[in-house]
Amino acid sequence: MPDAVSPRDPETSTSDLIRRARRPLERRAPARGNFRAWAVATCRAEVDHARADFWRVVQALGLARLFDRDDGWGGHERPFLLAHEAHAHAALGWLSHLQAHESDRRGPWARVRWDAWDADRRRRWWARRRQLWAGFLEQMRRYRSARREIDTLPRAA
Repeated sequence: MPDAVSPRDPETSTSDLIRRARRPLERRAPARGNFRAWAVATCRAEVDHARADFWRVVQALGLARLFDRDDGWGGHERPFLLAHEAHAHAALGWLSHLQAHESDRRGPWARVRWDAWDADRRRRWWARRRQLWAGFLEQMRRYRSARREIDTLPRAA
């Protein structure tokens, strides 16, 4: 039975090593103008950085052999995402659903269908759009909050 009073630290896991070595992307200044375009560019940069930084870390630590090749689906880095990166991933998910939903009204192939919908169907469409937009905005709020938090931490040289 292990001694609970022992001053010895438990061994550091591989996951802990990777998490400690991860570094956030440099902060991007908010753009003036289109919020959605800024959010997409920022979140896409965070997602791309998370993947590249994960592989940088596992290569530097000599742990790449523990992971399959990078298949581009974002599987390996997911457990090691920083909080703001996880919210950027989620925001892009909400936005993709929002854009697909908006295509029912704005897409060139859907215009006739929108014009043929009755008032109840249009009301349901607007309600769903509000729900998707609110989910996207909530993830962006969480992203900005987590980003502010990580930006206030002192950086190791």
